[in-house]
Amino acid sequence: REMDALGVRGVRINVSPVHPPEPGLAGSMIPRITRMAERCADLGWSLDFLTPGWLTRELLQKVLTTLPVDYTIAHMGMFLAADGVRQPGFQELLEVLRAGNGRCWVKLTGVYRMSTAEGFADAAPFARALAEAAPDRMIWGSDYPHLSFDHLSSVGLFNLLGEWLLD
Repeated sequence: REMDALGVRGVRINVSPVHPPEPGLAGSMIPRITRMAERCADLGWSLDFLTPGWLTRELLQKVLTTLPVDYTIAHMGMFLAADGVRQPGFQELLEVLRAGNGRCWVKLTGVYRMSTAEGFADAAPFARALAEAAPDRMIWGSDYPHLSFDHLSSVGLFNLLGEWLLD
């Protein structure tokens, strides 16, 4: 409540985007996520998830769609662009956006963490698919400071929106 009075409006659940697959990790996180969601619901806060794609998928399947609060998924779910938009986890995220309860928001951020292609070209189909599924639940952010990626420009990242989204 003290943090709410100071203007805080959410909590981030953060697992390193390069964390390798770990059996049981999602299950072990559920009690803490559930407890945090209850606290956030009481305050009108949201949860923000920054997790590697494999964990995003598991959390979608096990807990995210039942949360009593709005939640955001950072970096387009951290599904590796090289694996394409047809990968199961990304398809599940699209389905949550299309048929879900309206609580899921996706951040078009951190493209440099999911793509290594020139100009992040392989990430464009991800952004387009997400915006097509739920254009009113996309959030863009610079993700500044670009930790470990200091050669990037926030303006350049913003300009990708013009390439990705027609409207």
